[in-house]
Amino acid sequence: MKKIIALLLCLALAGSCAAVAETAEKELIGTLNVNGTFNIRCKLAEGYKLSIRDSGSTYLEARVSTEDVNKPEFTVSIAFNEEYTLEDGTAQRLNDVSPEVMDEIRESFYEGSDVVESFEESETAHGTKVLIVRGVIGSRNYVGVYSIYQSYEVEVIAYANPESEATKLTDDQIQIVLDFLSDMDFEAV
Repeated sequence: MKKIIALLLCLALAGSCAAVAETAEKELIGTLNVNGTFNIRCKLAEGYKLSIRDSGSTYLEARVSTEDVNKPEFTVSIAFNEEYTLEDGTAQRLNDVSPEVMDEIRESFYEGSDVVESFEESETAHGTKVLIVRGVIGSRNYVGVYSIYQSYEVEVIAYANPESEATKLTDDQIQIVLDFLSDMDFEAV
C-alpha cells in the first residue's frame, strides 16, 4: 500500500513539474483585469518575437513578427466586451453565443475586408470555439482567427510578410497562427 501511495505521489509531483515547465516556456503578453484578473501567456514559434503595441487594464494589442520573410506575421488583439457578460456576471465564450450573435460577428469581418472568402469553425486545444476567416485586403490574403474567452474578444490576424513576394498564406503558415492561439492561456491571478 505504501508503494502505491509513493508511486501516486511521484506521478502527481511529475505532473505538477510538467505544468510548471509548460507555463515557464510561455511568454507573458500582459495582464487584464475586468472579469477577474488574468495573465495572458503564449508560446511563440521558433524565430518569432512579441512586441506590445498598446495595452490597458481591459485590452492589449501586440505584434508577432519574425525576420524570416518566408514566415507569416500577425497581430493580436484582446479586449474586454461587456456584451459577452451575462446579467448575473457570468463570462461567456464563443461557444456560448447564439446563432444570431455569431452571424453579427461574421458580418463584422465584411466591414474590414475587400473580400471575405470563407468562414470555418474550429476548437482550440482547450475546447474553446474559434472562427477562422480567410479574406483579402488590398493584394494580400489574410487569415483571421477570432474567439471569445472570459468575455474577452481575442483576434489574431495573420498575413504574408510584407517583404515577401508571396501574397497568400500556406496551410503550414496558417497552422502557426492556430497553434499560437491554441497555446494561449488566460491564467487567473
